[in-house]
Parts: sequence; structure tokens; C-alpha cells
Amino acid sequence: MAFEEHWNNIYKNTTKKPHYDNWLDKYLDIILHTHSPILDLGCGTGNDTQYLIEKGMKVIACDYASEALKLIKKNIPSAETKLVDISQKLPFKDEQFEIIVADLSLHYFDTNSTKQIMLEIKRILKPNGHLFARVNSTNDINHGAGQGKKIEDNYYYVEGYNKRFFDMSDVDKFFSTIGEVTAHEAEMIRYEKPKKLIEIVVKKDSKR
Repeated sequence: MAFEEHWNNIYKNTTKKPHYDNWLDKYLDIILHTHSPILDLGCGTGNDTQYLIEKGMKVIACDYASEALKLIKKNIPSAETKLVDISQKLPFKDEQFEIIVADLSLHYFDTNSTKQIMLEIKRILKPNGHLFARVNSTNDINHGAGQGKKIEDNYYYVEGYNKRFFDMSDVDKFFSTIGEVTAHEAEMIRYEKPKKLIEIVVKKDSKR
């Protein structure tokens, strides 16, 4: 099944409304001083979009699945939506965003595609801008880490699609392309079983 069809089927058959955790709370001092819209890159059902809208922010919610964007338009009508394939050149201007949020959306790609994604995020992020991201951890055994068919190191075909799992060296290798990286492992209680992930903050260097 194609990647697009897989995700459209998931979102087409869901009745879930946005339900966020508070992982972005610790970055509110940055978020609330943002003047340009925030890009929610790979928004899914809109958990982070809902959070940001409630904080009074303007949000552009992007996803590869048109069915996900239908849910956004229904549940969060004040958010702008845009159909975007993260693995391709992003349809935004250079240095357009002060903040980009990518929550569990950057861990589906092979090495070359992941590197290209980082370059694109760097391109559209303003100097001194921030990327807030969460990705699968290599300790996320409840959700497929080290399981399924190995494609590359820490990259597997598991649970019906390709999933990358990051350790700290992977985080530095990929995300340092954008700027200064801070990261730590965390746990999410959203699914049936706890999920191990790595929470990442990248500040784009003002000279880059």
C-alpha cells in the first residue's frame, strides 16, 4: 500500500478530535513572542495545531494526507491548511518561519530523504528561528524499534510502513544541519502503550 493511501485510510476512518499533551509548554516564552504564523509540519489530526491556536497563535497546518486536512478544517476551522509532501521541496519562501513544529512526522524517511528534509527546514526557517520536534527513539520497543524488516540502520518496515528510530547520535547527525541542537529522551502517554521518543529543539544559527 502506498504511503499516501495508508495515511488517508487511517484519517478517513477516525473520529478522533485533536487531543494534545503539554510538551510545548516549556517553550511558550519563545512561542508567544512569535510574529509570523507557526508551521505545523505533518500535523495529523491537529493536536499541536489545536494547542497553538488556543494560545492565540496563527498556524499553517500541513500534512501529506488530504483526509487529515479535512479533519483540521472540520475541528479547527481557524487554522490554515496546506497539502504538503515533506519529502519534496517545501512550498514556502526562504526564511519564512520563526517557528516550525514537527511532532512525530520526521521519522518515516530514508537517510537521503531525511537529510534533504533538514536542508529544506533550514531554508524556510528564519535566522535564530526554532524547530521543535519529536521523533521515535531507538528505545521505543512498544512501537516497533528494532523490529520488522531492516532497511537501513535504525530504519525498518514495521507495522505496515517504514519507520526510523533515532538515538542521540542520529539526532545530532541529522538535525545539526539546521543549527544548535538540544535533545532529551521522553515518554508519551497517548497510545495504548507508552511511547519512547526524543524531544528536540534546534535553533538556527543567525549566520546560516
